Amino acid sequence: MIHTKYPLEWFDCLIVQELNPKRGVLQSISIAESEELVTHIKKESRRIQIQIKEEVFSIRKKRQFRLLVRKYHSSFIYLLDCTIENQQHEYFNEPHLRHIGVTITSVLEDLISFVENRFYKYLSLDVRVPITYQIVSKREILSKLDGFKSNTVMSSIIENPLQIVMAKLYQKLASEHRNKSTYREIVYRKELLNALAIDTLEVVKSSTYSAADEILICFNFNCQEYSAYLKNRILLQLDHYDTVGDRLAAILLIYKEFGQLYCKPKRMFDPQEPHLKEVLFTWFQHEIRYLEQQIKTKEEAVVVATPQSDTIAIDSNLKMECDLSCDQIALILRAADESRVIKARSMSQVFKSIVPYLSTPFKKELSYQSVRSKSYNAEDRDKAVAIKTLEKMITKINSY
Repeated sequence: MIHTKYPLEWFDCLIVQELNPKRGVLQSISIAESEELVTHIKKESRRIQIQIKEEVFSIRKKRQFRLLVRKYHSSFIYLLDCTIENQQHEYFNEPHLRHIGVTITSVLEDLISFVENRFYKYLSLDVRVPITYQIVSKREILSKLDGFKSNTVMSSIIENPLQIVMAKLYQKLASEHRNKSTYREIVYRKELLNALAIDTLEVVKSSTYSAADEILICFNFNCQEYSAYLKNRILLQLDHYDTVGDRLAAILLIYKEFGQLYCKPKRMFDPQEPHLKEVLFTWFQHEIRYLEQQIKTKEEAVVVATPQSDTIAIDSNLKMECDLSCDQIALILRAADESRVIKARSMSQVFKSIVPYLSTPFKKELSYQSVRSKSYNAEDRDKAVAIKTLEKMITKINSY
């Protein structure tokens, strides 16, 4: 449906021109005229609401419906911002002019609420919010942040991520007098703080990620400070392991736990920054590759120096031939260790205790270090053979 006339023409002309202090028309408005103007503003508001209903319900195409609703919504926000800006001038200290300003503000807020309440499904969350809404939201968020700040019950593992959240939100709120927020940003902040207020004091579920971390990862709190904090904490945890192999096993477990943490789609703290999970996934991959290379380099150096140093001499009569390759044996032993079917002081002890007593159809002497290193570079074919072998054993057990 095409309209040749601008539906908000009277409101637009009144706010942008007639009530603009820079135009110099305000002083000529008398008290009697102001009363008539207030009455007409309220009447115009009712007319616009009726017109919106008529226009919306005369449209059949969803795309045109959504476009019309968003146009009205953004126009009301623009006019409300202009009204608030106009009222900063000293002219509006006059009671009758202040009454006009307050009436227009109230009417425009009602029109915005009317559109949001009836047609919220068709609105974009990426539209900037009105000044009045931003002021109220800012006050609410600051109150919640002050509540976190005064809470002294938090444990240190929870406290650090919350301190980052608080610092970043205070920083965002401080910059909002220059950059207006969008509905999406304000909704994100409110939901994040509500989640943290409910869940941060729960029992920590893992040694790596606290309940607060799980919430922040779920909400994609993608600021550089938080991703750096997570990386440093993981590195500190890895420092407790003496050998490169144990560090690799530990980071693989931490990587697996991180991959299993849920992250809400289309949620993010900073649209200008990359996704938190993408940043951490890339970092994990680089760290794992580095540790694998360290193991490989160390093994090559050992082979060059003492080629047989990690091969324990075992009487051939005590050896058992295994119908698997070294890579497949490595996969099964590593799985047995990590699933705690076999319990030992370390993975190295598992390989050192078992591998020397095994041989393959193609190799009589096996190096436990070499077999152990192969468990970190599994190929799909070897995985498939290992799984098939275990399934064969399961079938045999079922037949007993």
